[in-house]
Amino acid sequence: MNTQLIYSLARIILSLSEEERELLNRKIESEQRENWQTNAQILDLENRVKQYENQYRMSSEEFYPRFRSGELGDAMDYFEWNVDYEMLLAARKEISLRSN
Repeated sequence: MNTQLIYSLARIILSLSEEERELLNRKIESEQRENWQTNAQILDLENRVKQYENQYRMSSEEFYPRFRSGELGDAMDYFEWNVDYEMLLAARKEISLRSN
């Protein structure tokens, strides 16, 4: 990180009142908690998706368009795999957006 930027941020933080610093700390802690929860969700979804991939010997990237086009049929596992995969993609996107 740029030294000048760090210096500027330090000056801003030091100029905050105690109440503003507490508010900033709570916001940072909240963001960290949300990131931790989303990362935990990603790990859980990756495990579930991997089980489907192993069971059906097909990657999710291959499964998804085939299921969406109706090629694979209406098995309940496919619907659950579809939901888990979409949730995984959304959680990854959320983490990506937060880090930018």
